[in-house]
Amino acid sequence: MPVLVIPDVGLPRALAEEIAAQVGPPLFHHPSGAPWIVGDPGGRRVLSAGNGRLDVVLIGDGAPDVDAEALAGRVRGRGSVADLDGLAAELVEGDVLLLAREHGRLRAQGPLFLTRALFWSRAAGVHLVADDQLTLARLTGAGPDPAVLTSRLTEAELSHPFALRPIWEGVRGPGPGEWLDCRSAEAPVRRVWWRPPRPDRSLAELSDPLRQGLRAALSRRVATHRVISADLSGGLDSTTLAFTLAEIGRSPHTLFLRSGNAANNDHLWADRAATELGTDHRVAPYDSVIPLLLAQETGSVTRFPEGPGMGSVSVAATSLVEELVKDTGTTLHLTGHAGDALFGPVSTMLWSLTRSRVKGRIRRSRRHRVINRYPLGKTLRMLVRNESYREELTGFTRSDFRQGDEGVSGFSRWIPLPRTHPALTELAREQLRELAREAIDDRSEALSPDRTLHQIVQYLTVHGNAVRRMNLASTPGLGIHFDSPYLDRRTVEPALSLRIGDRTHQDPAKPLLAAARPARMSLDYFTRRDKGDYTADVFEHHRALRPVLREMFAGGSALEDLGLIAPEQVSRSIDQFSANGRGYTDLVHLAFGERWLRSARQETRSLDGSRQGGGNR
Repeated sequence: MPVLVIPDVGLPRALAEEIAAQVGPPLFHHPSGAPWIVGDPGGRRVLSAGNGRLDVVLIGDGAPDVDAEALAGRVRGRGSVADLDGLAAELVEGDVLLLAREHGRLRAQGPLFLTRALFWSRAAGVHLVADDQLTLARLTGAGPDPAVLTSRLTEAELSHPFALRPIWEGVRGPGPGEWLDCRSAEAPVRRVWWRPPRPDRSLAELSDPLRQGLRAALSRRVATHRVISADLSGGLDSTTLAFTLAEIGRSPHTLFLRSGNAANNDHLWADRAATELGTDHRVAPYDSVIPLLLAQETGSVTRFPEGPGMGSVSVAATSLVEELVKDTGTTLHLTGHAGDALFGPVSTMLWSLTRSRVKGRIRRSRRHRVINRYPLGKTLRMLVRNESYREELTGFTRSDFRQGDEGVSGFSRWIPLPRTHPALTELAREQLRELAREAIDDRSEALSPDRTLHQIVQYLTVHGNAVRRMNLASTPGLGIHFDSPYLDRRTVEPALSLRIGDRTHQDPAKPLLAAARPARMSLDYFTRRDKGDYTADVFEHHRALRPVLREMFAGGSALEDLGLIAPEQVSRSIDQFSANGRGYTDLVHLAFGERWLRSARQETRSLDGSRQGGGNR
């Protein structure tokens, strides 16, 4: 159920007919009578207001305390789409889109970390903006972008700027904290409305703002939902989420996927929290996701309209979550996405600590190295690294990506070099280099001048992508929406403001979250020393997937047809042992990529056939 934004220009007849057929009828018009917003809001709330110079439309359920009258009051006196940053910061969260127009100019904006996002492309000379990449690909006749597809076969999507690239050729999107400035026949321009705060505040200063921010983020999300559900994994993020829900008077149905590893004690902590909160707690085996990974429809364009990626397994598990909670009547399922990035340790912290003015930073850095068993030589190489973001991006264009795992020495990179499976060809590696060259041409910049904040914000973008894709993969008509309060600006800003000395002192774990925890939540959850390990489950998944992988790559490969992989290398690696399981994860990326590309080719043939048989293009 896409929403499409059209500038006030004359649409070619064929394109207008195709938009009507694929997207739907106009929802709002320009003063000229031409369509401005087209499509189906999918049952989401739609609010509009204007003041004679400026029209504003909100689409989504994430701003329940604002009605049409209140919106009109906020719009009153504003003369330009550029004047809406404050309004957007207040209202555009969760699933809310803000669309605005003045004479000759449009604003299109989604939530800060792209949990719902707007993309653009050019069809028949007209620049179109939509909240659905596949719709734009269908309207423009675009196929998969080989360079972006290659990046999805590696870990490159974990890094900025590669996490921002849509899978379809000619389709582009904004970054975190950006809105699209659209002017008639010109391509949209990305405008920055938000930047990360300075990390200069203490734990004591931030615990209450974080506590209030998390409460506000959850209150906003649950307000329109009578029944809710939530992950309760035994980890700190989901457990804090569940206790905070109780604090605001909501009791979710909770869900836990139990590891088959007897040494994994997450179930004990999840059970304890569920008992203390009195939730309806549902438990299923973690390996219940395996049949979903084996299913033919998994990895299809229908389920994965934005292509494969780092979150493919989580997205594939969406239907499992739906199956486990649908009888409750829930319409909102909350996850802990982004909590680790916001509150836990990240690899650049040690680099930032040694360059800070924190008292005792050298002593603390040495202690951190010893406790984590970092090799001295690699630690020193990591600490002396001082390239700029631009210099590292340029270095990416010269890499052969055969360096293996850099380990600790690569921890301080702005842009980590991705691990690549041996099956990737030289052409595939050149595609990765081409992505970096395109980013340089687009004048890509770091997300923050602070390396640690840059790394955290890029991870938040990855988690925003994952939540958005979970909703795209959800079952139509079932009505369960997925979201995470840890991607809300009111939660993010206090977390990013924490100074590096407090962030690196991870005792207890996730110290700011521990300080902001609800009163009913024991500190025991943060001082536990038995964090769950799911490596054994990765091995189990691989054992189940081996026959599928052999069959998939035995009789020809769509990725091979593009020149991206050598299938005999894939076949050899299927039976090779991977001590840490990463080799198996790489194979999952290849399997998702192969299955998705086959589905995308079928999609393209279907569209070509409909057009040749009397379609509009």
